[in-house]
Amino acid sequence: MNLSGVWDWNFYWESFGFFLKTVAPFLMITVAVITVGLLLFVVIRAVKNSRE
Repeated sequence: MNLSGVWDWNFYWESFGFFLKTVAPFLMITVAVITVGLLLFVVIRAVKNSRE
């Protein structure tokens, strides 16, 4: 059973690539905010523990 004529895979891959190109900057901003938050948490905890 050959299904290559049923779905246009090239169109799906191009749409998926366009979606990734559109979403990637917002995803990177979210990851950067979470990373900076975790880094601040670790630094604050280390300073707090060093004073005790």
